[in-house]
Amino acid sequence: MYPGTDIIEISRFKAACQRNPRILQRLFTQKELNEDTAKNEASLAARFAGKEAVLKALGTGLRGLSWHDIEIISNEMGEPEVYLSLKARGIALSRGAGIVRVSLSHSKDLAIAVAILGG
Repeated sequence: MYPGTDIIEISRFKAACQRNPRILQRLFTQKELNEDTAKNEASLAARFAGKEAVLKALGTGLRGLSWHDIEIISNEMGEPEVYLSLKARGIALSRGAGIVRVSLSHSKDLAIAVAILGG
């Protein structure tokens, strides 16, 4: 198992979005932006933290990957599910991990995510 965690100050995430409105298209897929949670900046910050946590669990950071290689979409129960591109999935499989799970949470000020790559 390979873990990854990330924490983000929501105010910094909001400020970055205000400085560059196109940042959302760079960080998130259209499917992610179409979700109801995308209307809430704290939820978006948590999803971004989720992507960071997955990259840490993969052990790559952004080297060779883009933000769109990791997609976090809520299932019908509201649970976040991680979808990896073929490239990202190949990295996960090379580490012996066939499953990626993520947990997201936020308060008024902070967003946090924990990702686990497992068999």
